[in-house]
Amino acid sequence: MVLTGVGALTRKELLNLLREPKSAFMIFFPIVLFLTLFVLATTKDVENTSVVILNHDNGAHSLNLLDKIVNTKIFEESIYVNSEKDFKSAINNEDAFIGIMIPQHFSKNMSLNRKADIQVITDGRRTNAAMIVLGYLSQILGGYQRSLLGAAAKNWPEVSVRTWYNTNKNQRWFSVTNLICMIIINQAIILTALSIAREKEEGTFDQLLVSPIKPLGMLVGKTLPSIIISMFMGGCTMVLGHLIYDVPINGSLLLMLIAMTVYVVSVIGIGVCVASFASTQQQAMLGTFVIQMPVASLSGLMTPVESVTNPIMKAFVVCNPMVYGNKLVKGIMLKNMSISDAFENILPMIIIGAVATMVAVLSFSHRHRIKIF
Repeated sequence: MVLTGVGALTRKELLNLLREPKSAFMIFFPIVLFLTLFVLATTKDVENTSVVILNHDNGAHSLNLLDKIVNTKIFEESIYVNSEKDFKSAINNEDAFIGIMIPQHFSKNMSLNRKADIQVITDGRRTNAAMIVLGYLSQILGGYQRSLLGAAAKNWPEVSVRTWYNTNKNQRWFSVTNLICMIIINQAIILTALSIAREKEEGTFDQLLVSPIKPLGMLVGKTLPSIIISMFMGGCTMVLGHLIYDVPINGSLLLMLIAMTVYVVSVIGIGVCVASFASTQQQAMLGTFVIQMPVASLSGLMTPVESVTNPIMKAFVVCNPMVYGNKLVKGIMLKNMSISDAFENILPMIIIGAVATMVAVLSFSHRHRIKIF
């Protein structure tokens, strides 16, 4: 039979991975590490920053406005300076995250209903955070302006914002759902690539090829432990995220199991493809690193994939299984994604996994002169 000896080979691989406490620790510790450091440290909220202020006016309006700005949790430290030289120095030396300069006659212009400008300097070295703080300042300035208008401001149109699927805008929900796919892809690719590359480096790969185990059975036996461990780690991350951070699981667990299985298998195909070109474990590690960085960067973890405009990068996004995995995890856990919507993301992952596996099979067949099927 084609799959003869798969069980024994799978058991052997699991024992190699888990029998030593250090190896088992390095495999499963990322769950604890990421659930603490990644979830607690990564946030898009900007708080406890510093601001440098240069007030040339010192009138009632400028003082009242600055009081509203500095007495928020956004700014932990307010640095008042008396010259533009000190103002620039505070920004250049990163003593302050953002700078506010109020010109002369600001209060007078406000009292006479004239145009009154304020200059805001942001640190372009931290663009994303600077834009978030600028948004906070815009809200404060808008609120101050409405308070001056009094009854007249009641006729202004108000924008009512509703956040679906995460009403309280809990950043940890976003981090945990991203973490599930990230842990799976890290472990699945590395474990698969190293498992096969180790046999090549130790010279036992050729022995497996001439053993009663068929080449296809050998590949299944080599990848099945990675699938089991990756599925276990993804499930643990989901359950721990639900128990520790109250991340909801609104969708079907069966649909999540199917989606996660397809995602793991598609990622395993990439790991096998990397291993087919690697002769040593060092080459396999370098190969997985080269793959993981662009896969994670263009997966929607840090920036929306819809903002990618370069045609080459767009093609990479379409072929990235992590893009679809993130959509499935968020959709099933947070908004109870339907089966039809889930299938639109499962189908591309099936195609990606099949293509990656076929490339790996052709590579193995060519390099080792064997017939996989």
